[in-house]
Amino acid sequence: MPELSSDLKRLLRRTNLVVFPGDYIIVYLPIGIKTISSEWFRPATTRFAVVIQEPKVITMVVPRRKWRAMQSMFDRYDVNGPMKVISFDVKLSLVSSGYLSAIGSLLTSSNIRSMPISSFKNDHIIVPKGDLPRTIRILRNFFAGGNKKFPGNLKRRLK
Repeated sequence: MPELSSDLKRLLRRTNLVVFPGDYIIVYLPIGIKTISSEWFRPATTRFAVVIQEPKVITMVVPRRKWRAMQSMFDRYDVNGPMKVISFDVKLSLVSSGYLSAIGSLLTSSNIRSMPISSFKNDHIIVPKGDLPRTIRILRNFFAGGNKKFPGNLKRRLK
């Protein structure tokens, strides 16, 4: 099993977990929907939201209460949730190699489904609401140094 680098261990120890309040929904929309007004994503009313447009689908992560108000705007959509958003409050840079990979590998080996999302300044994961308590426990233990090495069979996956 690969040992975590000392730089990565330091970053993990400095990480604070922030769980955004409220439940979130992952929405899949077909391409060609009508434009979503920026009014729906004002910082005063939306603490966290993500919109990703790909060639065949648009994915949104939005607060469940916001989705209830806006879902009538769309004819077709798929929804997954409720979800929780966990943000990692630590100063990272593009040279901080392996940070999110280590977290994702840990969660995968713990049978926790997660969706990583990165922004310019922060990394986040989206997890099913029912998995939140166990996810927090596992991450806190990992950040405190409870797992010095990657768990289980992760060595193969990281090569």
